[in-house]
Amino acid sequence: MTERTQLTQQDEALRQTLLTEHTRDGLRFIADKLTHIKPGNLMTEDQRLAIALTAAHTIRKNYPGQDIDELEIHLLRRMSYTDGKTVTRGEYALWLHKTSWSA
Repeated sequence: MTERTQLTQQDEALRQTLLTEHTRDGLRFIADKLTHIKPGNLMTEDQRLAIALTAAHTIRKNYPGQDIDELEIHLLRRMSYTDGKTVTRGEYALWLHKTSWSA
């Protein structure tokens, strides 16, 4: 069994992905939304997918040349999976906010 501290090829590729300005804006938009709307509720996978799409549509207004599908993919790459049982929306928002300032 490999040690979890060793990055897989996929993990390394994600780590090296450039965090563009529109992706940062999307992550911050999502973090703000999660912080202000039911932050004590558990974060589910369905919410993760839905909010990424909503953010892509919202952020695109500021970046008219940006493809919505591409932006959604970039956001989802930076948004870790959630099982809906352990992390609240507020905790997830804090993690996203931190992620938006890194890389």
